[in-house]
Amino acid sequence: MALEKEDSGFYFGTTSIGYVLAIVVVIIPICVLVVKEIVGMWTGVIIGIAGSVLLTTLLYPLLLSWVIMTYYTLFPNELPANIESDEHIE
Repeated sequence: MALEKEDSGFYFGTTSIGYVLAIVVVIIPICVLVVKEIVGMWTGVIIGIAGSVLLTTLLYPLLLSWVIMTYYTLFPNELPANIESDEHIE
């Protein structure tokens, strides 16, 4: 698994986790409030868009750290200091 940026500059793991969090934390509760007629439809749409953008933007650095930490926890030999070179092998 290559842990480098995709051409767009985003890490796939980080953005997909952020999108799922936005759906669960922002979109679904707003949909429930709109269905129960506590919030108007257009107000819900605006809150949903703004909340989703803010959540994914604010959590991106934290999620990126978690993705990188998880990757190197599962694959410690991928760290530059842990890579075995031909000089050390006899």
